[in-house]
Amino acid sequence: MANVPDIKYFDKDFSTLKQDLINYARTYFQNSYMDFSPSAPGNMFIEMAAYVGDVLSFYTDTQLQETLLLYAQERKNIIALAYALGYRPKITSAASVMLDVFQLIPSDGAPNYKPDYRYALKIDESATIKSISNPSITFLTQNLVDFNFSSSYDPTDVVIYQYFSSTTNPQYYLLKKQVEAVSGQIKTSTFTFGNPEQFPTVTINDQNIIEVLQITDSDDNTWYEVPYLAQDTIFDESLNLPVNEPNYYQENNSTRFLLRLKKVQRRFTTRFDDDNNLILEFGSGVTSSPDEVIIPNPDNVGLGLVDSISKMNLAYDPSNFQYTNEYGIAPQNTTLTVKYLVGGGITANLPSDDIGLNDTVVSTISTYNLDPSLVTTVQGSVRFNNNEPSSGGGPGETTEQIRLQALANFPTQNRNVTKADYLVRALSMPAKFGYISKAYVAQDYLVANDVDKQNFINSNPLAISIYILSNNIDGNITTASNVVKQNLKTYLSYNKMMSDAVNIKDAYFVNIKVNFDISILPAYNSQDILTGCINVLKDYFDISKWQINQPIIYSDIYNLIGAVKGVQSVIKVDLANLSGGNYSTYSYDLKSATKQGVIYPSLDPMIFEVRYPDIDIYGKIVTY
Repeated sequence: MANVPDIKYFDKDFSTLKQDLINYARTYFQNSYMDFSPSAPGNMFIEMAAYVGDVLSFYTDTQLQETLLLYAQERKNIIALAYALGYRPKITSAASVMLDVFQLIPSDGAPNYKPDYRYALKIDESATIKSISNPSITFLTQNLVDFNFSSSYDPTDVVIYQYFSSTTNPQYYLLKKQVEAVSGQIKTSTFTFGNPEQFPTVTINDQNIIEVLQITDSDDNTWYEVPYLAQDTIFDESLNLPVNEPNYYQENNSTRFLLRLKKVQRRFTTRFDDDNNLILEFGSGVTSSPDEVIIPNPDNVGLGLVDSISKMNLAYDPSNFQYTNEYGIAPQNTTLTVKYLVGGGITANLPSDDIGLNDTVVSTISTYNLDPSLVTTVQGSVRFNNNEPSSGGGPGETTEQIRLQALANFPTQNRNVTKADYLVRALSMPAKFGYISKAYVAQDYLVANDVDKQNFINSNPLAISIYILSNNIDGNITTASNVVKQNLKTYLSYNKMMSDAVNIKDAYFVNIKVNFDISILPAYNSQDILTGCINVLKDYFDISKWQINQPIIYSDIYNLIGAVKGVQSVIKVDLANLSGGNYSTYSYDLKSATKQGVIYPSLDPMIFEVRYPDIDIYGKIVTY
């Protein structure tokens, strides 16, 4: 039996490989070659072989390393791996700010002199406002501003601006709303496509690109961005009008937009390369025939008709899907116009009262039966201002930040799995689809009584309920409207696990009043101390700080009042339920729900609210 050569597979560097080759030659070729001196001709070949081995080892190690996100070093590979794990790196960070928007509106004249809302403007989104100190920095509004609309989440403030000369009758009112704006500048690029090809890509060679705003083709078709081409549905928003939704349009005073899922064929994905250029990729559908001709379905399999599939005993080629519209269609014989947003950076973090130069502000108004001069006046009166500094602007993520963010993002996979996932998702629904101020998530059987609990477990142990509440125009708690629930249902369905059953329900709210008695130290002003106690209770019961199923702890109230300077002792604190009229319709037995100084909520999810703090918190000073 021939001797098997002793080959070492673990040596990779040049010097070790060279020594291994020398040892190998001495062992197996000792009668053929024995001169291993540095000047020997054979040494040259040994060193060349060691050199090649060292280089190959390096590239083998590097290639393996660059396929692992945890160890990769090259930025382009880290970005590619991040996209593969579902994370989108941030190339720049745009500053954001809440802008105050103002317009003048005339009064309707005698006898009432009330605001004439026929002159209320609508200001289109993407209005551009420049910085006063640095006009090269612009901000774009993110939503429509409608001065005719007012709700708890989008209020319209009204003050008298000017009186008729020598009278107390208002001539003009000043309306104020707020709108979110981000730093950036809109740019446009065009790309021409000829004959169709699968998964075509184009590159926008620009820096500090924030996002693609819109893509339209030569036929005015809109192309939609999706996270991946296999996703064929997007969120589609529309105004809550009778033509769009006859069942919910009556509630458009509180919810102006409807949210639906829309199936689209014209779609694209975006990704950044390592030079921060933006790559757009489109679908693979290049056939002019409908998908049903290629994809088998019950209507065409085995019928023997024209274009039908009759070979039922043959396997279908899965690669056919690459030629259909399954991943969207590819643009062909058209020109795409791409509008995108660039900007951001630290320089966009501006001080307050610095964003106020109108650049491009498009306002609309129905001029029918209106005074043209007044229309010109109100349109020219539009002003913007930032009471707070803009913030959030900065550079893009570093290579190491992209790595860590991708590793942290992957386990969630953008799905609602835990109760916390559903809670955050519900509260993050954009307010224009309906404002959800409070939410609580629980599995059905956990909030059921003993009789119904087993029924819930038997029917679907994964079923959960999301209990929600909204705010009315005064900021008080109220039940959410049906259109808000419908929008939330659509919003949650996008990231819902297939096995989950989600029920959207109204939480209960119980209104209470607070009465307290205190004694004060000598030499203190009783009115100041009483006002101070009421103010700390107003802050404590501020509804924005309370959550569904949060109990009331008496000792907290005693401690807060007792901590007010000048209070000698807290003699009594009483809480009582208020219901009916302007208060909640629900009554609650606070006494029975109190255990060891804690008022517990009911088994059905609910929240406590001091609805009118100015009159529902009352205190008095007791003297002896």
